[in-house]
Amino acid sequence: MSLKIDNKVVHSSATEVLMQNVYGFEQGTSGAITLGSEMIQGDFEEFSMLGEIANIIGRRDISSDADAAVKTLSSIDGNDVKVYFSTGAIEFKLVDAKRYGSNSVAFSQAIGEQIGIGITNYMLNKIISAGVGAINGNSTVVTGDGTATITAQLLNTSLKPFGDARDNIVAWIMNGVVFNDLVGNQLDIAVAGDVTANGVLYTESVGTLGRPVYVTDATGLNIKSTDDADNVKDSNAVLGLTRGALKIVESEAREFYSEIITGKENLKYRIQAESSMLLGVDGYKYTSTANPDDAVLADGANWTQIATDVKSTAGVLINVK
Repeated sequence: MSLKIDNKVVHSSATEVLMQNVYGFEQGTSGAITLGSEMIQGDFEEFSMLGEIANIIGRRDISSDADAAVKTLSSIDGNDVKVYFSTGAIEFKLVDAKRYGSNSVAFSQAIGEQIGIGITNYMLNKIISAGVGAINGNSTVVTGDGTATITAQLLNTSLKPFGDARDNIVAWIMNGVVFNDLVGNQLDIAVAGDVTANGVLYTESVGTLGRPVYVTDATGLNIKSTDDADNVKDSNAVLGLTRGALKIVESEAREFYSEIITGKENLKYRIQAESSMLLGVDGYKYTSTANPDDAVLADGANWTQIATDVKSTAGVLINVK
């Protein structure tokens, strides 16, 4: 029997891998990053939310017969943005497929697993780019200028904008180099003070103020900025996120198609898949063009805070080297 690509097996394998990875980062971030599925038409999804009523409760004068003060309840409009993605055309020679094995199910599963991992990484990087762009564009919730290395003290300082709501920050997102610096700083008694003496390293944990750290080398965590001399410098973002801060919604059904290509010395298989996702950052609206690339998503000028209070936004950002 000839070896054929089974599109259903490819799709189901990709879905299984995707769900496994998504469960991992949803659990690893305490729900700060979420993935859903909903068919959404158009390039944007508009939404409305109720604004906060200022001074909703106040003193009542029991001796007065004056008119009550009117407090206005307003709605705030915003929108999330869709990003379209594809595997592109994946081609391989039939003879190579036969070398892998004559079991078409196993071969289809192997392709599906790679696609599932690729979709997961792509989604994660896009939503992190969006989160960094939105939060970094709001100076109120940004700590650091990219010149200092990460420390537990910086983690603590970054929570100041949330005040009494600091416990709403449920997870940190950082890349591997920054996490290594965090561990290194806590190994240095001169920097860490009594952290080591308190047994943090003995218990094989890192001082992160009781919050989990999701370590990913997503390129979206890289910040490019320009100094006074117009020199471009690179630094790293550390995100402190609230629950539900970053939202990914797979917004159309994944399509998988394959075919045999003839007319060459060797027969070839070609497979291609495509879909789209909606990206949303809690407390912010996207204000730029449709189907943005990474540079547009990461530009703070393309995001506007719509939540009345920063305590109702996605979280905080630390800019470190």
